[in-house]
Amino acid sequence: MQHIAVIGAGFAGLAAASRLQKFGHHVTVFEARDRVGGRVWSSELATPHGQSVIERGAEFVLPDYHRTHELIEELGLELVDTGMSYYIREPGDTPNITAADITSAGTKAGDIAAYAAENSTAEAVLRMLDVSSELIDALRCRIEISAAVTSNKVLAGALNKVASFKPLHSYRIGGGNQSLANGLAERLNDTLKLNTHVTAVQPLNDGGVQITANDHEKRFDAAIVAVPIGVLRAGQSIDIPTTPERERVSTKVVQGHAAKLHVALEATPEPSAVMSVSGRYWTWTANDVSGNVTPVLNSFIGTAEAIERAGIAADPNGWLQNVRDLRPDLHLGNKALATVWSIDPLALGAYSAHSGKFSAAETAALEQPIGDIYFAGEYADPEYTGLMEGALRSGERAANRIHGTL
Repeated sequence: MQHIAVIGAGFAGLAAASRLQKFGHHVTVFEARDRVGGRVWSSELATPHGQSVIERGAEFVLPDYHRTHELIEELGLELVDTGMSYYIREPGDTPNITAADITSAGTKAGDIAAYAAENSTAEAVLRMLDVSSELIDALRCRIEISAAVTSNKVLAGALNKVASFKPLHSYRIGGGNQSLANGLAERLNDTLKLNTHVTAVQPLNDGGVQITANDHEKRFDAAIVAVPIGVLRAGQSIDIPTTPERERVSTKVVQGHAAKLHVALEATPEPSAVMSVSGRYWTWTANDVSGNVTPVLNSFIGTAEAIERAGIAADPNGWLQNVRDLRPDLHLGNKALATVWSIDPLALGAYSAHSGKFSAAETAALEQPIGDIYFAGEYADPEYTGLMEGALRSGERAANRIHGTL
């Protein structure tokens, strides 16, 4: 049995710790927050109909999240059909453009992207479409919201992944997506250390690593660093060694920026998905574990530029008023809750995207250990980049590597 430290109790860190524990290793998980889940954060919002679960971070579990589905079943959790599709959003502020128009143009763009040059951006593909400029901007909005970065910074391949236009079902975990993190954390018992800020992870000359947490130092046989790439690159809160190759490849990873707004509704609505092209955000209402639509309007704004224009970090009321104007079909109450991931010091942004074509070697470089320090996160997964599924897979790969080398 070896003693392994895991830095970060998000999906990647918890998946790694759970697997290492199954392998028979002793694991200590350090988490700076007072909760597990990281950028998966389930909370509650008071409505006229009682308390409703909301997702302040990652929300949708999609059909091809195979490892996520396996863990949901393993932990005895329930998957809930939201009654709407993450992929289909009706534009609410462009009377001449419909969701069907965007889907048609997006499908054509996806076909072009499939044969585009390796480093083509989504914006380059948009410029190849023979459609109106108004429709192109609506499609650009759809891409930018989903990728949480502008269309000139994300690969064209996003058109067939996170920004896909297939009308697939969308799901959430009953009781909140964070319940998956809570379920994994329960297995760790007293080996999970919340409110514990790791400030340094350093390799030792004779093997192993030294962890500095809350001004105390402790030695471990190995460590898995599972914190957002924005925090790693900032290098201000945690001191971790790097390599020239890791630095080169990490510059090709774009940290998305996003904020969410949840507003209590006076009446229970139907499932819906409506986006604002001018505001670069979308809104939705969806079923909860009861099978009924939650009396909450959810909103998500993507890209740092859109967040800055809306002034959300300083005052979300402007965005709230814009949402009221966009959704006159709903009776919005005065109880609203905003979450801005870009200013969260333990996240410094939302999920990631790859801005350039990654070779197999480059993808592997993001998880390549430095001495006995291993890395995991949604940013490192080649297929499910930026997604909960990618975080789980990356964490488990790191655990497998450690178990195979110790």
